[in-house]
Amino acid sequence: MAALETESEVIAVTGYAAVRQAFNDVLDLCVVKLTQADRRFAWEVLDLGGLDEDDTAAIEMLSDTALFSRRDPLRARRAIDRIAGKLPVKRDPLKSAIAARLPAAIFSIFRVIGRHKDGGVHALDLLDRQRPIHIMDHALAQQVQVIGEVLIAGRFVDLGPWYVGFGIVVPLRKSESLAIMLALSASDGGPDEIEEKRHDLHELIYQSHLMGEDLVMRAVEPMISAIAMGIDMEEDFDAAMKSLAPVFPSRRTGGQADNKNANDR
Repeated sequence: MAALETESEVIAVTGYAAVRQAFNDVLDLCVVKLTQADRRFAWEVLDLGGLDEDDTAAIEMLSDTALFSRRDPLRARRAIDRIAGKLPVKRDPLKSAIAARLPAAIFSIFRVIGRHKDGGVHALDLLDRQRPIHIMDHALAQQVQVIGEVLIAGRFVDLGPWYVGFGIVVPLRKSESLAIMLALSASDGGPDEIEEKRHDLHELIYQSHLMGEDLVMRAVEPMISAIAMGIDMEEDFDAAMKSLAPVFPSRRTGGQADNKNANDR
């Protein structure tokens, strides 16, 4: 714990501008260390058959996916876990501190609610019980000052005094944010299962963004498919209609109710 406090102090006294530059340098080193297999895996995950080599956003999303996606969800080992600890930054306390924290970066959806008095913005992590965090990002601060609160998806890492982002910020509509929250919460596993699903969330959002696909429908499709499968497993149609009663509480379902309505007319 003492070591982490020392790292936080190093970062705090250095100042954001120098920390941002050091962060970019460390992240660039991580990208350089990616293997062809890492890049090919990310290419397949995002299905980027027609990638424009001049599309900077696509290249950044591809690199982020190569670093943080899991080839084997059961083992949960990622390229970033292999790379971060072997970077040639041991003699630089600031870069070493940043490298040590990179694997713990989180990808989530955030409600950016206003400027922070110490710079950057106040944000709520919508996939972690609306946990408040302080993000140091001048562009986001300028944006919320002009247009008010915004919803975004992105990867951020806790550096101690504040969080910093990986340079990829995807704006979200309210419907997209709520669809993702609904889809991730539609399980019986509780917070642990939501956290597990969040590991791969960047893949869904990046692919939808790059392909121009409807993120709302992509997010809720597995949930709708599960509901449809449950309905189809019912023994008869009346039972299937009754299974929808919680969804449509004002609708009468079942043969007896329908027959009574028919007799009253």
